[in-house]
Amino acid sequence: MKPFLTTLLAIICGGVLLWGNIHWSNKTAVKVDGASVTKAVEKPAEKSKAKSEDTQGQEVGLLSLTKNWPVEAVETFKKAQEEGQEYKVLIVGSNALGEEPNGWAYQTKDGLTEAFGDENLIVEILKYETTSLNFVQENHQEELVAAEADLIIFEPFTLNDNTNGVGAENSLINVQRVLDHIGDVSANTVVILTPPNPLYNAKYYPLQVDALKEYAEENDIPYLDHWTAWPELDSQEMNDYLTNGSPNEKGHELWAQYMLDYLVAKN
Repeated sequence: MKPFLTTLLAIICGGVLLWGNIHWSNKTAVKVDGASVTKAVEKPAEKSKAKSEDTQGQEVGLLSLTKNWPVEAVETFKKAQEEGQEYKVLIVGSNALGEEPNGWAYQTKDGLTEAFGDENLIVEILKYETTSLNFVQENHQEELVAAEADLIIFEPFTLNDNTNGVGAENSLINVQRVLDHIGDVSANTVVILTPPNPLYNAKYYPLQVDALKEYAEENDIPYLDHWTAWPELDSQEMNDYLTNGSPNEKGHELWAQYMLDYLVAKN
């Protein structure tokens, strides 16, 4: 009798296990063209690992866009990504920045936001119609510091200085005062200098811009020379990009494209 009961119990247990396996297989199957295909059930640990890998892949992808940036700016961007913080870019300059939405500064802002995502990088624009001398005297450098930007792109009023009698030497002294103040208050902020727009057939203004470029090179300050993308200064073609000495729609588009080619590196 005992052998019979033992055998019967084994058969019942086997049947229960077989039924449970079939039931589980049915629950985890999906239909493909009428046929059942078993679907893998992802474990929580596997989901967490996949999510982590996706996040790391996104960070690496965004970091590759910064390969043209100054080393210090790349490092602060990488740190912001690791800490889940927004990275802030500030564009500062004269009315040469243009008006929203077609001014080069605003086109650059839109391009950066599209490339990096507004949850990773934000762009603010500050525009002043002044000279470098008045900018410093009115303590606008305090506003640059207050913005708490990680990266500042600074067009330092060189054209306004030229047309309002602020000579090249004094213009550079004022630029240095602004940079010194930023460095004293926010040591991790990186500043990139860039000149205002070129002018057709100008004589003295290009010399002042040359002085700005030399100053940047001598002091290891990153300098974005968008003039290399414009026609030659003495070319009639320059007038296709300017209206009354200011960039027109075509000029702002050219300028913005140069900036974005640098700020958003192509793979």
